[in-house]
Order: sequence, then C-alpha cells, then structure tokens
Amino acid sequence: MPRDFAAWSALRDRVIADLPNPDFYVREDDEQAFFEAHTQPRGETIGVFAHGALVAYAMVGFPEADSPENLGAVIGIEPELHAQVTHLSSCMVLPEWRGRKLQRTLLAARLALAHARGRPLCMAMVSLLNHSSRHNLLRQGLHIAWTGVIDGLQRHVAMIDLQHGLHFDMGDEKLLQSDDFHALQEACTAGYTGIGEVRDASGVRLRYVRHLHHDRAPW
Repeated sequence: MPRDFAAWSALRDRVIADLPNPDFYVREDDEQAFFEAHTQPRGETIGVFAHGALVAYAMVGFPEADSPENLGAVIGIEPELHAQVTHLSSCMVLPEWRGRKLQRTLLAARLALAHARGRPLCMAMVSLLNHSSRHNLLRQGLHIAWTGVIDGLQRHVAMIDLQHGLHFDMGDEKLLQSDDFHALQEACTAGYTGIGEVRDASGVRLRYVRHLHHDRAPW
C-alpha cells in the first residue's frame, strides 16, 4: 500500500502540474484519506503499468447511502436510490501516454465494476472548463444531469444509469455556451439534460434536450 500510494501521488503531481487550468482538478485536502477511500471495501483503484511504472489510474467509489458527499444526495435523487450510486472519481494519464484510449478503457472498466457491485447509478464530477473530460464522458453514454456548486467550485455531475435507459424529447433542444454557468444550471433545473456538444467558431456549446419525466426510471 505505501508503494502504491507513492506511485499514485507522483503521477498526480505530474499531471496536475501540467493542467492548462487549475480548475480542471482541485487536489483533495487529505490525499492519503482520498486514496484509502478508493480501496476495498469502499472503492477500487485501477492502475495501468508499463515496464513496472504507473502510467495511468482510475478510481471508483461506493459512498454510504447516508453520506452527504454521496452525489445522489447532491443532485437530489430520491434517498432510496442513494445506495445504488457509484462515484467515478479521479482518472489521470501521464501526458506521454495520452492518445491511446486509456481514459475510455478505464471508464469502461469502472462501469463494469459498478455493475458487478449492483450500483448502477454512476456519477462523475467535471469542471465546466474541462472540455476533454466532459467530451469523453458524453461519448461513453453519460449525460449532464446537474450543474451547480460543490465545495465552492462550479461543477457538472454527469451520470449514467446502467439498468434503465433514458428517453428525451429530441425536438425540444437548447444549445448553451459551455461556460454560461447560470444558463446550464437553469436548464437542468427546468428538466433538460446535456447529451452532446457542438464545437464551432463561437466556441463550445452544449446540447440539452428535455427529459421525458413520464418515463423517468429510476431517477
């Protein structure tokens, strides 16, 4: 465990130092506690190694149903569903190992772990400014379910329900600027869900469609 933590911490130091904007990832106050929270039985950490060196990792957490940090509680789903929530926590890849689909592979592995645990409501926090991470999540079938403030930071919560599909009114669409926090927040509050993005000369816009509540199971 100490060697694992040291390798994990060193990788994070490199990746975080290389971020183009510090809002992309704000380091946890207690990294040792964060690491331990993502080991059995409360979570799992997947490492990718090359020649014995850690080059990427991804974390999955299984929060207590009554924890205020459970993202199900944060975004306001029914309390009886909180025990089904899985946190898709930190995922980092060394710069020289990017472009090899490691993030996509690690996300798929974490979804499989969540399914095996019987916790199908998978949720991830992402910065409004982190277009790459948000793009990867949307491409893998997650959607933006909520936008708000967590620990003083403007964040999306992207989620996927591994047991139930979602249904949308594709004719009721909004294209919103990716950095317009209040418009994005209001869209989620009004029953819209972010399902994609458009990149053009005006910047990055997010595509929101209305969620059909009459077929809204389980959240």
